[in-house]
Amino acid sequence: MSDEITGIVVASIAKIKEIAPETIKLDSSFEDLKMDSLDGLDLFFQLEEAFDLTITDERARSLRTVRDIVKEIEKLRLERNAGLPVQS
Repeated sequence: MSDEITGIVVASIAKIKEIAPETIKLDSSFEDLKMDSLDGLDLFFQLEEAFDLTITDERARSLRTVRDIVKEIEKLRLERNAGLPVQS
């Protein structure tokens, strides 16, 4: 798992929720972090901008933990770099 991607995801969550990044673990869920749907939208907008990619609404709804988000971003970046069509 990419430390760079993990760091950006954790920093984004910490900023949105105004909490210390150290309190966010890879297996933290949105529920654990007390993130509501508006927080989730804000997070995905920030991540799409940071990584210059698109996370479909359908795919975003299936992501439950910080680890899920990091893995999805890694997958989308690999697909983009390989010139493959992005799959949801």
